[in-house]
Amino acid sequence: MVDEILKMEPQIFGSKVQHTPIAWKMELWQTIVNRVNAVGHHPRTRDDICKRWNDLRGKVRAMASKHHIAVQNTGGGPPPTPPDYTDWEEKVLAILHPKGLTGLTGGMDSGKSSTFTPYTPYL
Repeated sequence: MVDEILKMEPQIFGSKVQHTPIAWKMELWQTIVNRVNAVGHHPRTRDDICKRWNDLRGKVRAMASKHHIAVQNTGGGPPPTPPDYTDWEEKVLAILHPKGLTGLTGGMDSGKSSTFTPYTPYL
């Protein structure tokens, strides 16, 4: 599934997404669904494939972010070992934007207080 999505990634998510009509994106997703169903035992829908893709991408993003935070937190000891990514995890990691994994540096002050105000319903 990952390989099929990555083949069509520029048109679905990447650099060509602005120039890809929605109908064509739906056709691309249906092509992915057909190819996954051709090799699988349990038929999947487009929603199943999209959900699974988001779950997998989130898993890889969480692994990479956790490692990045561990690297930033080292206090002079040995650096933490990077996660042992599988082949498909490395492929997904290659297309994720670095800022989505590490966050923005510097940040910006919005001028709002950082204290938490609990929700109080109107009486």
